[in-house]
Amino acid sequence: MIFYVCPFAFLLLLAQAQLARVADMPTKFLSIEFHTRFFPALLWSRLKREEKGVQMGFSPTVELTIAFAVCAVLTLAGLPAAISRKSAIGWVSGGVGAVGILALVIHSISSHREPPSYDRFLVGVFFFFAVFGISAGIFAGALHHSPGIGLFLGAVGLMAGYLLGILAGLWLQYLGWLASIVSGLAGFAAFGIFFVDLVLLAGRLF
Repeated sequence: MIFYVCPFAFLLLLAQAQLARVADMPTKFLSIEFHTRFFPALLWSRLKREEKGVQMGFSPTVELTIAFAVCAVLTLAGLPAAISRKSAIGWVSGGVGAVGILALVIHSISSHREPPSYDRFLVGVFFFFAVFGISAGIFAGALHHSPGIGLFLGAVGLMAGYLLGILAGLWLQYLGWLASIVSGLAGFAAFGIFFVDLVLLAGRLF
């Protein structure tokens, strides 16, 4: 029990210390008001804004998005061929893609000047950590073949993912315009993990 509680307590204190520096922090992180009123309302408003297509303030241009996608494709297509088949074209493709991604990351970070803000909170990143946390906890419990341990570890994973999700949803804003791409990918990943969890749960029940 202590093995799980101590890291969680440390994470809680770390979150309190880090979130105190946020520009538009409305109330203390350890207060009940933050978790029962402010943060749920924040998530709802951010989801509504994204549903309506409202920009977060550092959304990438079409050109930057296309450039990042092209570099990612070059890297993913080139490096496996270079490593497995020693392909010269693969090395060139993977190298160009990797250098391009690095240049875009540097450009994105250097172009962002504003401090983390709840107004630009990365909802997709938060849900990824929350879903991943509870999934990892349940999976760890399943390894012990104990539903009770699975529920306990799932709850611990959810709380840890909740805290890490809030921190990541704020501090990944330092990525600049890349943050919106990361948040979108994280949201899709969270949905995928949740779907896999439902399939596995259905398999156990039926």
